[in-house]
Amino acid sequence: MKRLLLLIACGWVGTLHAQQEYSSFTATGRGGATTFVTDYQAVGINPANVGLQNQYGKKMAMGFSEMTFSLHSEALTKQDLRDNLSAWIRGDSTNNFTQAEKINAAKSFTDAGFAINADVGGFGFSYCDPKIGGIAFRMSDRFQWYSKLGQQASEMLFLGFNAPYFDSLLYNNGIDTVTIANNPNMSQDSIDNVVLGFTNAPKMISQLLDGTVMTMSWTREYNLSYGRKLFGNDSTFAIYAGAGIKYYQGMAYLDVNAEGGQLNAFSSISPAFNIDYGTAASSNPSTVTQTGKFPKPVGMGFGFDLGVNILIKNKIKIGAAITNIGSMTWDGNVYTMRDTLIYDTDNPGANNYNIVGQLSDLSGDKGLFAWQGVEKRKVNLPTTVRFGASMKIGKIAELGFDCIVPTNTEAGSFQKAIIGFGGDITPVKWVRLSAGFMTGGNYDFSVPLGITFIAQDGRWEGGIASRDVVTFFTQNGPTISFSVGFLRFRF
Repeated sequence: MKRLLLLIACGWVGTLHAQQEYSSFTATGRGGATTFVTDYQAVGINPANVGLQNQYGKKMAMGFSEMTFSLHSEALTKQDLRDNLSAWIRGDSTNNFTQAEKINAAKSFTDAGFAINADVGGFGFSYCDPKIGGIAFRMSDRFQWYSKLGQQASEMLFLGFNAPYFDSLLYNNGIDTVTIANNPNMSQDSIDNVVLGFTNAPKMISQLLDGTVMTMSWTREYNLSYGRKLFGNDSTFAIYAGAGIKYYQGMAYLDVNAEGGQLNAFSSISPAFNIDYGTAASSNPSTVTQTGKFPKPVGMGFGFDLGVNILIKNKIKIGAAITNIGSMTWDGNVYTMRDTLIYDTDNPGANNYNIVGQLSDLSGDKGLFAWQGVEKRKVNLPTTVRFGASMKIGKIAELGFDCIVPTNTEAGSFQKAIIGFGGDITPVKWVRLSAGFMTGGNYDFSVPLGITFIAQDGRWEGGIASRDVVTFFTQNGPTISFSVGFLRFRF
């Protein structure tokens, strides 16, 4: 049972590091990127754009430490998100729930989407020449988490042995241990005396997790892309095309889906997460242990990107790309879950939303179902198809739209297609404003907004952006989002 709670809790572990929508601060603040981005920022979005000349006439571009982070919850208010994000960062697990707050949390998270996306562009470089085209390299860490808990999964996570599923409790009355009926209205003093919760009508894990979806993916990507003009003249009609090849290191992968009595659960997580799989680890042919200070990879793979961009009269761009074609093989700490009956638990449930701080309490080596170690598992990359168009308006503005469609349901994929509209306006040569609106993906309707500062005719750029400025004015269904970069240079 503790391992079942561990599995449910992995979503909040994911807050440390999510599927990437836009990786660069210059793209986050608008509703489109397929035809907008250039140089190394086009890597992973549309490699054809690597061959486009930037407006400043500079051939080289370089950037460091560009970061985008978003957290969205249909269950928590904006203030809840802020408070709990702060607690996660501090590692604070002292602000414990009351029993009433546990019950409310279990209700709030039932069938409520929870999404995290983080993208850290550690380094990027590109060189573009009209005669030979453009070449770009980028190293990025990308993390995605998405979950939606079924009713009983949510109750077990937050209520533990006090969940309605466990109809009976072993209770220490100070003299002896007796069996009593579970009561949702028990006082905290009484709950503190509970030793164990058990059920007289056990169900399979697949039944308890019914309606639950959890996906997590943390990969490090090394992408080398090339783009160039195939033919034509920019002032009339030209076609650019590009391709990218990428090498992946996998740090974590989780894919859980329970629907209609069918359970599919697979994980491969770096030993840096310090998850205790108990006796299952000793017989697992893929068990690895942590060495050194940095997380040890547990998977690897290769992928490809293909893209095209049509330029008309140097004003209108029409682009399309297919990204993340390929697969990864996970061969470290690989586990699948066998469907089995759940009888009891001694876990009191989550004391707050900081599941990370309570992970050791949830990951014991006891439990009535078993993880089954396997040697390796091959999975497809979360392939997406992108289409977009944009048009320059004079010398100060560019407007456009994007459509991004997932082609599979692998961990790291969007839950649904993304449609966005937006653009840039440069009122003065040292400031570029971005805005738009988007819907779909793993989020509700959002209004991105950003500002980029430009110095020395494009030699330096820095800025900040948010994927959703609406949450600054609303409480329900909020998104916490920020994107930042101050080390982007052109030569």
